Amino acid sequence: MSQIESRYAWLLVAVSSVFMGMAAGSILSISVFLKPLIGEFGWLRAQTALGYTAGALAMGVGGIVMGYLSDRFSTRSVVLAGVAFLGLSLVLLATQSSLAEFYLYYCLLGGLGAAALDVPLLANVGHWFERNKGLALGIATAGRGLGQGLIPFLAGLLIADYGWREAYFALGALAMIVLFPLAWFVRSPPGLEEAKGVARQASVEAQRKAFAMEPKTAVAWISAAAVFCCACMGTAMVHTVALARDAGIEEKSAAAIVLMIYVSGFFGRIAFGKFADHIGGPLAYLAASAIQTALIFWFTQIQSLTSFYTLAILLGFGMNAVMTCLMVCVREMTPIHIRGVSTGIVLLFGWIGMGLGGYQGGYFFDLTGSYAVSYANAAFAGIINMVIVGSLVYYATKVRTRLLAAPAVVAT
Repeated sequence: MSQIESRYAWLLVAVSSVFMGMAAGSILSISVFLKPLIGEFGWLRAQTALGYTAGALAMGVGGIVMGYLSDRFSTRSVVLAGVAFLGLSLVLLATQSSLAEFYLYYCLLGGLGAAALDVPLLANVGHWFERNKGLALGIATAGRGLGQGLIPFLAGLLIADYGWREAYFALGALAMIVLFPLAWFVRSPPGLEEAKGVARQASVEAQRKAFAMEPKTAVAWISAAAVFCCACMGTAMVHTVALARDAGIEEKSAAAIVLMIYVSGFFGRIAFGKFADHIGGPLAYLAASAIQTALIFWFTQIQSLTSFYTLAILLGFGMNAVMTCLMVCVREMTPIHIRGVSTGIVLLFGWIGMGLGGYQGGYFFDLTGSYAVSYANAAFAGIINMVIVGSLVYYATKVRTRLLAAPAVVAT
């Protein structure tokens, strides 16, 4: 693959970041639609948050399918289909009138739309890089993180000025107008199929020598950590705007809290991506998880807008970086021919965690009338995540003293 780390590779990083930002931001936009939907339909918070859970689980399952397809077919064709489904589902959300429709359209949004713009592009970016894989994935996922802040913020402005139905319709139109032209820039590096063929033929013993631990075992460890990491994260992603509104923060200012989290996260993803190039994905992931876990509960202890913004910036730097580090872990610990499906499996468990975090946040609020228990649960999930990834680092270090990507014949 002679064009590894070429100028086109960096262009693809930028293009991929736009796709992932629009996809992830559309899923997370429920954070600003939550209270308007409850206000119109009278749903409980747990019921409404379950829409996010349904979409997250659909995105996780869809990610495995899309990763499999991208391992075997054109990434561009998968992406083009994803753009169509993303735009269609957002437009359909503008027409919803029942919980059943809400859940169905969110499943369409996640499983056939966002999933096609996430896993295949993450895997494809990884194929283009060797020396700067962490930095490249950091920049690509930084765009995703920025979209998770910008899209809900834009939706919040549209809701305030025009209403939630018009906001959903506008997001759907924006997705199709912006993303369809960009899809034609997506392609795989020359020589990719030949490299996959070599990897498929490599013996089990060769793969053991190439990786710190057996790839399927590594995926299982990373997936287990992702569940608890993302349960912690999902609580904040879905409920922080509502928590701020409950504290008396007005609608537009509350929507800006999400923007603060992801603007800060933009820099966190890039910084930790480069950090991972130096110390390895698992250690960088552990450091980012520590920031998220230490700060998550404090959202329930503050009232002022300044405090919300300050904590959002601090939390966002670490919270967003964990997803970049997860992808670097997959890149470092799996061979090239199963990297797409491995990415999909890890993200499936991540989305399960996201969905659990979002749902339990609403469930315990409905039960207690406060977010204190919800955010305490999130912090506890973060601790479990750190125990798992700390054990992974210890075990992998014991098997091999340095976590390095495999030689080119197996893991390029």
